[in-house]
Amino acid sequence: MRQIALICGILLVLLVGTTGCLYIFDVLSFESARSGILKFGSAIILLSVCAAIITLMMGGRKDA
Repeated sequence: MRQIALICGILLVLLVGTTGCLYIFDVLSFESARSGILKFGSAIILLSVCAAIITLMMGGRKDA
């Protein structure tokens, strides 16, 4: 579970950083950047929650 949260956090930081750079260099407008962050951020969080639920359903076992 901790690994899922860590990966989710890293992806969100990369998303905000990339979108921020695109906004700074006038590639994206503010509304477009905000919309992209909300959409992709929501997708990352949703997929992380789904992965956490599947991990709980499987009993949290590791194959290593």
